[in-house]
Amino acid sequence: MVLFSHVSNTRSITGAEKLLLFFSRELSPYFNCILVAPQEGKLTRQARKNGLNVQLLTIPLVYGMYTPYAGLEPDIRKFQEKREYCELVEWLAALRPAFIISSTCVHALPAMAAKSLGIPVVWKISETITDNDFTSISTELIHKNSDEILAISHTAASCFPEDIRAEKVTQLPPSWNDSEMMFEAWSKLRSERRRDLRVAPKEPLIGYISSFINKEKGLEHFVKMAVLVSKQHPEAKFMVVGTPGDKSYYERCVRKVKLEGLTSHFKFVGYEESLPEVYCAMDMLVVPSLIREGFGMTALEGLAFGKPVVAYASGGLYEILHAAGCGELLAPVGDIDQLAQRVNSLLAEPGLAAVVGSQARERVDAVYGPAAYRTRLQGLAERWHLRYCPAPLEPAGAPEPPAAAEAPDSSGPAPPPPEPQRRTPASRAARLRRGRLRRGKLRRAKTGARSSPRPGRKRRAAGSTRRKSSGGKHRRTGHARRQAKRRRKAA
Repeated sequence: MVLFSHVSNTRSITGAEKLLLFFSRELSPYFNCILVAPQEGKLTRQARKNGLNVQLLTIPLVYGMYTPYAGLEPDIRKFQEKREYCELVEWLAALRPAFIISSTCVHALPAMAAKSLGIPVVWKISETITDNDFTSISTELIHKNSDEILAISHTAASCFPEDIRAEKVTQLPPSWNDSEMMFEAWSKLRSERRRDLRVAPKEPLIGYISSFINKEKGLEHFVKMAVLVSKQHPEAKFMVVGTPGDKSYYERCVRKVKLEGLTSHFKFVGYEESLPEVYCAMDMLVVPSLIREGFGMTALEGLAFGKPVVAYASGGLYEILHAAGCGELLAPVGDIDQLAQRVNSLLAEPGLAAVVGSQARERVDAVYGPAAYRTRLQGLAERWHLRYCPAPLEPAGAPEPPAAAEAPDSSGPAPPPPEPQRRTPASRAARLRRGRLRRGKLRRAKTGARSSPRPGRKRRAAGSTRRKSSGGKHRRTGHARRQAKRRRKAA
């Protein structure tokens, strides 16, 4: 199977990339997976570390699939006339995968190329398509160019008409990898990171995380909320983690912090390589997203680390917090006063945030944890095997094909040589008989060669033969006399 990622960022990794990487890694026991990305980046490097095959292909993105408009279909036809699309079709035609998975709605060309070749398509939707007068154009294109639609949440699936949802939409919410959580080191990571940030043990640290910070991710709302919270809890500190996507917007938020006199209370740390350290250092996480999130991976990660999450009730965030039993921590989208009240309610009692976070983690693990995810994925993998990977039928009585030799692993010791086949006594006797026959034939052939005259050579004269025989006789007689003489001396 081939999985298509729409991006591969070089300096950071987005939530969509994390989801696809986790999805690919979990599918690798069931399928031979090839991950296709537009360029080298953190995604491709991590994919190779996880043993995935990576292919680089430049494929244009169709952003109109996310924000549909009247001329979307003619514009897609123009994309299909470009060189990149033709190369994609040729590559898929040569590879002929069992099926493909195209990630995000804007990655439309892989799905269309595969469908044109008769290759099954699973279209993975992890965002909420914009609801406007032309939404049906986008959803119909996805329906027409897919065999199945894999939605990350109920919110992501809600843009499709009911008949399409009933026919081909399956929900698969994401999860996390327990091996990357570093459970045993949480206490150590918390104390070390807070010491680096110069946050005292009793000072509450409220966090904000976004892969790429822009207006839609609500950093300005977070800053305004911090101003309100600081009035009731002046000891509170705030941390902002993420790469500026819109630099002018990011700088405006930093200036707002300075104007409010909260510079000493804020920590702008930029892109963070080790997120477990960041989550462990926090006391709570705030996700003030202004768009209808398809899911909200940051919120899920915060809950997985046992941190309470305060968020706007936008899209998938509503689903996650209700599943975690934290519906009271949701605020109406854009209501900064209500957002600040939710934070203040967690700061009202010492230790309350830790208790709420611990309880939420247990609930969210039952719904979204690795065990629940693998159960869902196993059912999908079995269905895809039956539907897209039928086993070739062998004719009755046909011998089994020889097993292919596996390539030796360069990182480990070489495999032992195969044991020699044991030979039975009957086979050894047959081998000896064949050897005797061969030797007998060779002797007879040599004798015949010596007795038969060679062509082109004259026979020896009779005299020379007699001389040779006579000389041999004299030599034999002299030898006998010498032996008799030795015996007499010995006597």
